[in-house]
Amino acid sequence: MKTKYTINQESKSYLANLLATENLEVQYKKTQTASFDVQNRVLTIPIWKKDLSEPVTDLFVAHEVGHALYTPMSLLKKAQKQKINHSIVNVVEDARIEKLIKRRYNGLRQSFIRGYKELIGKNFFGTVDKDINDYLLIDRLNIHFKSSHVSSDVKFTDEEMKFVEMIEKLETPEDVIKVSKKLQAYCNVEKEEKGRDQEIDFDDHSFEEVNPDEMTDEEKENAQPVESKDSSTEEETDEENEEGKPSDNKKQDSKKDENPTSTGVSGKSDDLDQAISETDRSWESQKQNLTDSECGDNEYAYLHKFNDDKIIVPYKEVIKDFDKFFTNMVTSPERFYQTPEDNKVAIAASKVEYNKFKKRSLKTVMYLVKEFEQKKSAALYARASSDKTGVIDPLKLHSYKYADDVFKRLTILPDGKNHGLMLLIDWSGSMHDKIVETTEQLVQLTMFCRKINVPYEVYAFTNCMSREGYRDIDRDNSDKVNYKLGDTRVDEDYNLIQWSSSTMNNRDFDKGLYYLYTLAKTLSDRNYRSFDYNPYSVLSYPHKYGMSSTPLNDALIHFHTLVPQFQNKYSIDKMNTILLTDGHSDRGCVRVDPTVSGWFHREKNIFIVNKKTRRQYNASGRQFTNALINSLRDQTGTKVINFYIQSRRGLDMWQHQETHGTLGQDGYRRLSPRVETLIKQQWKKDKVVIAQRDKHNTPYDEQYTINSNSMKISDEAMATPSENAKTGELKRLFSKSRNSSLQSRIVLNRFIKLVA
Repeated sequence: MKTKYTINQESKSYLANLLATENLEVQYKKTQTASFDVQNRVLTIPIWKKDLSEPVTDLFVAHEVGHALYTPMSLLKKAQKQKINHSIVNVVEDARIEKLIKRRYNGLRQSFIRGYKELIGKNFFGTVDKDINDYLLIDRLNIHFKSSHVSSDVKFTDEEMKFVEMIEKLETPEDVIKVSKKLQAYCNVEKEEKGRDQEIDFDDHSFEEVNPDEMTDEEKENAQPVESKDSSTEEETDEENEEGKPSDNKKQDSKKDENPTSTGVSGKSDDLDQAISETDRSWESQKQNLTDSECGDNEYAYLHKFNDDKIIVPYKEVIKDFDKFFTNMVTSPERFYQTPEDNKVAIAASKVEYNKFKKRSLKTVMYLVKEFEQKKSAALYARASSDKTGVIDPLKLHSYKYADDVFKRLTILPDGKNHGLMLLIDWSGSMHDKIVETTEQLVQLTMFCRKINVPYEVYAFTNCMSREGYRDIDRDNSDKVNYKLGDTRVDEDYNLIQWSSSTMNNRDFDKGLYYLYTLAKTLSDRNYRSFDYNPYSVLSYPHKYGMSSTPLNDALIHFHTLVPQFQNKYSIDKMNTILLTDGHSDRGCVRVDPTVSGWFHREKNIFIVNKKTRRQYNASGRQFTNALINSLRDQTGTKVINFYIQSRRGLDMWQHQETHGTLGQDGYRRLSPRVETLIKQQWKKDKVVIAQRDKHNTPYDEQYTINSNSMKISDEAMATPSENAKTGELKRLFSKSRNSSLQSRIVLNRFIKLVA
């Protein structure tokens, strides 16, 4: 099996900075040569061997970027038309584009000097143990410019120095053709009669040193990075035959003579009698030996955009579905196991229980709202400043003889930040034994957000909406996604259920939460059904709202669209995204090869490409979710917080091997005995383990591993004090009762800290 290969992160970071201002996408692929897709603006660079030094790596990256930015596709065709050997054009063009890229990024100069010095010393140009001055002029020029003029071994005659000066002044591709043509003529003669004086007219195509600030508009345009357009108009003229008519074999010749994706200047062999650059030939041959032929290939996946109308089930539709279903429970008994009267009793009982929960929750929420407002005011006034108004304060007027400040002062409060919340619920089957606790937490969180006017959205991911075999299928599932090669894959049955929103009126808000709470109780009870009568044991629900698998990655891809829309709609300054999950996503694939069945290719490294940020993320294996979270944060600036809910009493140590462990030589993370002990101690004490992105190996800003029992809402009454209880005892008992109630609302409390 071929070995995996991970791109050098330092090199990629360097490259990303290099291209920060350019409309380019860079891909590392298992290929022999670099190439540039002009239309899509994609630069493909070979995967080099791991032992390649940093200066050489930087040199290659910068060189290929230079070709992508400055070398037009028409250059080779023009050279071929004028019968100029491609190796000569390549030497001259390399000198031009390297000058331009170093002018644009001045810090690259040392990378070029050190990189070429190393390559020349390793005989990449075939000059070791040879006298460079025995070579033709084109080869001496190549070594001279490749070594950034620091090679003292290269000698030129006074006549040859004119070529050096011309190449130093090159700015445009047209200049390259002119110089290459003259250089070809000189070297042809030099080859035939070495050392004979050449009679070349240098005045015909002379070049003056160009100051970029003094260039004409046309000259600036020619020296600018190549845009994503073809030179077809220009080449059409070149394709005309002697009679001035377009050639019939235009398309055929174009395919035959031109490689449209090549970054360098290459082509077919020219007349053997013509002079060629031996050093360039050696360079092109040796460069291919640097590529890693044993590594696995890389594939690049793009985050596609969803059709929200086909994916999102809006809260109005949810309420309508449940209204219709509950009505049918008492009007269409043939569809249900219970009688209409039993269903009426069950529905009424569920409403009573929900109202009790809502009433208890409201008391705590209002207390927390008051506490939140106090914290916010304290924080606000701590950052307040004051200033003079210019109006005399009558209360200070008596002190005018000994005090200068007799003016009224104005307290200036800094502007607060607009916070926003998007909450994603795991609606998978494994959540059945913790869905009630999870729902109670988010119900109280949404109540709190409405009280303090924080915009929010609550979604649950599912793939039950359109699955065959379920009743009440009335959603059009066609044309959700038009896949292209390299697209990230989503489940064709994936949907987002919008359970709650800050845009809801009070009636819809209350009804939506009632249906969510009732559904959670029903789903939970059906897995642990008691023989005792329980209203939730007899209640049914629209089956498309049943629990599914875990399309978490699908939802995270979708959030790349939804979160920016939410931010723009409410002008959010501080965005928070909270995920309530109990496991990993069940999918994360890319359509990489149409000839391979399925979507996943184990011999390929997968990289997620975010076109908004132009950043790439390693998504191979289980890193798919991590890549999506990092991409979402980089694109939107949101905090991403995860509550990892486990039902087992013991701690899931595998989860913490991933987040707290160190990477071993075998590629797996391991926990040291000391770290494992600390984690278990924290779990035993607090029933929660916290991982943070800046300290641990987690993509989340914060990740809380909690037991579902810890999420149960507690509203304990204060313990009965002793008969002769003093103030201290009463205070202690009250505080214990209050703290127990507040600590059970772990999700809400964490959000309060975020926005306070």
